[in-house]
Amino acid sequence: MFDKLFIGHKPKFRIHFNDGPFIEYLDGKGLVNCNFYSGDDLVFSTQLNPGHWSKCFRKYHSDWRIEVLGRFGKHLYFHRFDPVNKRIRINIDSKSLGDTLAWIPQIHEFSKKWPDSEIYCACFFPEFVFERMYSGIRFIKPDSELENVYATYNIGCYYEDIVNRHPNDPRIVPLGQVAADILGIRYREIRPKIHIEDTRPTLTTPYVCIATQSTAACKLWQFEGGWQEIIDYLSARGYAVVLIQKEEGDFRRVINKSGNYSLQARVTDLLHCEFFIGLGSGLSWLAWALGKPVVLISGFSQPFAEFEMNCYRVMNKNVCHGCWNSTQFVFDRSDWNWCPLHRSTPREFECSREITPRMIIEKIDQLAWVK
Repeated sequence: MFDKLFIGHKPKFRIHFNDGPFIEYLDGKGLVNCNFYSGDDLVFSTQLNPGHWSKCFRKYHSDWRIEVLGRFGKHLYFHRFDPVNKRIRINIDSKSLGDTLAWIPQIHEFSKKWPDSEIYCACFFPEFVFERMYSGIRFIKPDSELENVYATYNIGCYYEDIVNRHPNDPRIVPLGQVAADILGIRYREIRPKIHIEDTRPTLTTPYVCIATQSTAACKLWQFEGGWQEIIDYLSARGYAVVLIQKEEGDFRRVINKSGNYSLQARVTDLLHCEFFIGLGSGLSWLAWALGKPVVLISGFSQPFAEFEMNCYRVMNKNVCHGCWNSTQFVFDRSDWNWCPLHRSTPREFECSREITPRMIIEKIDQLAWVK
């Protein structure tokens, strides 16, 4: 329904851009040549007979134009990417909270580029009710069916097919830029807008939120006894310390709010804290999204990998670090103890084990002075 169809003796084609540019030779006579251009660059060329179709391997957004030539180079058909008054579906292909918070603002920037399109976004976090905050995007569930879609983009880190799915290797750019690259927009760090259900503070005394767990051992702070030392220091400075992770934590002098709380409950806790101390995890991203200062303890990733605004990053560059962002390695989600260079050696996880409590306390003092 989206194509300019020739009438009379002229051939008919169907074009869409769902997970890559697609052309189907619906009706006509004889072999035709199909050329897929991105700007002035020829990306892919093929030949089709009537009743056949072809698709370009490149999945990310490009300034596509498709030309069809007949015998002796005669121009039979031309189509340039034009989503005006058409539906575009963007799938966030990740259940990670951090990924979603990093990518939603980039999807919003894309919707501003095409204001006359119907932009649909499928994601896994409906509790944030993003649609109340982004009038230009319609949010749907990942398994929702949608008809008459002109273009579909899948947002994720596809290490098995980087060339066709990413213009830049996702390991060498900030997480937010992964989405911006796939959608063909210029990246800048933008916090997402989050619907907040309850703005009432849960504590009347100054407090700091912490989260000590994440989704892989390389993301943890491996300094033995380090978290308790930080808790004791915060308590001595007059802060209450609130533990807000799902996993249980065996710490003294904390207000233990670990367990299966809703994300909106975590939003309320973070909204009124003085600052947050955490790891490369979704709760650090949530604190960032809410505009809270974040003391981010991370040795496995490079400083550009997460966010920079209001981030007080703690890392030790004098030891092995940054494997997450090295193009030599691909993170194995199934391997909890992933440490690609030093696994099962005395240097395993030295990137975080060599981050001392004193290094974190220096950031806390710097942050407290700024506040």
